Amino acid sequence: MPGPDLSPSFGRCEQCGFTHPPVTGKCPMAKEKTSSGQELDLNPLLTQLRTIAISQIKTKNIKDLKKFFSYIIVEMTKLMENYKE
Repeated sequence: MPGPDLSPSFGRCEQCGFTHPPVTGKCPMAKEKTSSGQELDLNPLLTQLRTIAISQIKTKNIKDLKKFFSYIIVEMTKLMENYKE
């Protein structure tokens, strides 16, 4: 006797293109775009920041990661706010 059908009955998400349960509002896996339609890919930045953060945590023997990450976010926000093209 066959078991119950456990295959998902989800459709393809129109926002991200993947098959997953329906989400309310914006799909968290949808690609962000600039006002001109250019896709925003933050992976190169985040990959480098991850490597740098891990190195600094190990080098400086940082124990309070929450405090360290808060410091990074505040300082990066200041840098981004002052950035001009």
